[in-house]
Amino acid sequence: MLKIQISEYDPTWPAIFERIKESLTAILTASGVPILAIEHIGSTSVPNLAAKPIIDIDIVVAPTSITAAYQALSFGGYAFNPENTGIDRMSFRWNGHTHDSGASRPTEDGEVRRAVYLNMPGGVSLQNHLAVREVLRRDEGLREEYSEVKRRLAEQEFSGIGAYGGAKSAVLRKILGRSEIGTEAMEGITSVNPVGKEVRAEGREMRGFAIGLTGGGEV
Repeated sequence: MLKIQISEYDPTWPAIFERIKESLTAILTASGVPILAIEHIGSTSVPNLAAKPIIDIDIVVAPTSITAAYQALSFGGYAFNPENTGIDRMSFRWNGHTHDSGASRPTEDGEVRRAVYLNMPGGVSLQNHLAVREVLRRDEGLREEYSEVKRRLAEQEFSGIGAYGGAKSAVLRKILGRSEIGTEAMEGITSVNPVGKEVRAEGREMRGFAIGLTGGGEV
């Protein structure tokens, strides 16, 4: 069973993100990978929002750079972390930390956990993350509502991270309903499709474009 740790907002999280971003930039540029964006997403990117203490990061590269970015991250200390549902991103975890999607255990080096996602521009997963982040940054009422849902869920145990994400679906639908995300992306986000496929690099694309409803990284 999975136990979720929820922490009150830590004002050091943005600085930790910036430090990790610098490292990721160095890893990718050393391999000649053009970076379109590196975004701090997930609950740690929203001031005053309770969150799992995991820094979620979206890396955005062109479709033609996916394979090179995958290889650069793998050689740069990140392990590919297949997800249980088909989704239009690749997930990586830092090799120095034991995998713990609930963030319920301390890390080996005392650093905050990180989850890194490799995205293509315009992807549904990327649009989802950015839309949720922007709504929560500007809507104090929804921030507190979402925080309270997570605090309550932290008192329970779950069969896996997908079950935890499902328990947040109602409030996340409400958040997305106040976003400016397009109709097509909204349909992709809200059409939960647990196909059970792993996301892999095949040629120059990422396969498996179904997405479950998540507010941030759920690996």
